[in-house]
Amino acid sequence: MKAKMKGRGTRTALLAIAATVLAAVMAGGAFAAQLRGGPDMYRADLNPVPHAPTADAGSNVTGDAKLWVRNGTAKVRVKARGLTPNLPHAMHIHGKEAAGEIAMCPGADRRDDLVNDGLIETVEGLADYGGILVSFTTSGDTSPASGLALDRMPVAKENGLLTYGRTFDIPGDLTSRLDELHIVVHGEDLNRDGMYGGRVTALGAPLEAELPVACGEITRKR
Repeated sequence: MKAKMKGRGTRTALLAIAATVLAAVMAGGAFAAQLRGGPDMYRADLNPVPHAPTADAGSNVTGDAKLWVRNGTAKVRVKARGLTPNLPHAMHIHGKEAAGEIAMCPGADRRDDLVNDGLIETVEGLADYGGILVSFTTSGDTSPASGLALDRMPVAKENGLLTYGRTFDIPGDLTSRLDELHIVVHGEDLNRDGMYGGRVTALGAPLEAELPVACGEITRKR
């Protein structure tokens, strides 16, 4: 009887070991498949655009963006803090038209390029980060044509926190060079009157609506 029980115990132990090994092999295979066929992953750390503190009331917008790209489709997630509450904030991928052309977030030297007001308007920063290539709208078109479609841009909460998430197609010529591009967040209610105003800029929009407030270089996650 003891020999039979011992034999059964041995078989049970062997079956348990076999099941564990099989599970490990299957998990390893799934992981390897994920590595082979998973999306390319990118991120951008968003830092304040260096306006003169006296001109932008000490704006300090920070955040991060993550992108998962596969077969021309991008899943985008953005979280930003320190934004003007209860107002929409245009967000875009900016970049140079030519592949390999160096781009960067604007420095303080751009404050007085076109208008001597201590602010870095979108047009003043174009030489650094380039034009709009993709618009982070909440619905519909995501092309540069929707760059100032404020009615379809994400709105910051009462505490200045903005979260954005959407999946959409991006132009094929951009998927191979996302790490040459930048994400820029726009919009600040400078006079705190609860709406975007100010003079109309070269983009045809109120200064406060188009004013870039955060910028981050897109880098590929290895």
